[in-house]
Amino acid sequence: MTTSIVRAACPHDCPDTCALLVTVKDGVATEVRGDPDHPPTSGVLCTKVSRYTERTYHPDRLLYPMRRVGKKGEGRFERISWDEAIATIAQRLGQIALRDPQAILPYSYAGTMGQVQGESMAGRFFNRLGASQLERTICASAGGAGYRYTIGARIGTDLEQVGNARLILIWGGNPIASNLHFWTRVQAAKRNGARLIAIDPYRSLTAEKCHQHIALLPGTDAALALGMMHVLIAEDLLDHDYIARHTLGFDQLKERVAEWTPARTAEVCGIKAEEVLALGREYGRVALAGEGVFIRANYGLQRVRGGGMAARNVACLP
Repeated sequence: MTTSIVRAACPHDCPDTCALLVTVKDGVATEVRGDPDHPPTSGVLCTKVSRYTERTYHPDRLLYPMRRVGKKGEGRFERISWDEAIATIAQRLGQIALRDPQAILPYSYAGTMGQVQGESMAGRFFNRLGASQLERTICASAGGAGYRYTIGARIGTDLEQVGNARLILIWGGNPIASNLHFWTRVQAAKRNGARLIAIDPYRSLTAEKCHQHIALLPGTDAALALGMMHVLIAEDLLDHDYIARHTLGFDQLKERVAEWTPARTAEVCGIKAEEVLALGREYGRVALAGEGVFIRANYGLQRVRGGGMAARNVACLP
């Protein structure tokens, strides 16, 4: 029996991108562990990936093409060969393409983020076929556009800087369930005195473990960000030198947020005016003191009408 350790990377669509150590015995993976020498992973994996071998070798895993033989929902399928499956699909696509190739919509995304398995071959195939084009990121296009309009590029804060923050805003996310390694660093920051605030309509596991949960109404994140900026400007909690040297359009922004008093913001968001006022003040004072504010915004806040502007407003805060 030969045993080896293979280094790998998690292919899932997840911000953690963990480094893996896979134990292989006689060509069969027997264990998947997190690499302790990779700083973001720190030897810890989520429950899904730590049980990868069970998924890979599970007796119920689908291994062969199956064709439905009953009505939809009956769950009746028969096994067919790969050649038959490929020929059936090709014939069906060919018939549609002869009439109108744009009637074919490739609805797929990043279950696997690999360069080959992800979109490489699929993109070539459907482009050649002349199929309709679908925005490839069906989960974050609005927020991405709003963020780029404001920041100018798709860049983020270094995960390792979380530990230096004194105030952490977890905005529309539940990292306990979906961003394990970020949450681990948040807990370290909390032990060092950082204050955690969850902004989320839903009282998630993460919100329960923060110092404060601001339960605004769904789809009102843009209003809350405007209300916070109203407080920052009204109470002069501003870095004027930064604004002068590194921003455009501040005067127009100032005029816009003047309308969003804490009272109006609270009414729209379904929270108390005192919450808006306190949040704006705390954010401004910690930032001006140079103690570090970290905003972790997740996809939820942009999956509503006006979601792109919500992401843009939140991105204006720094």
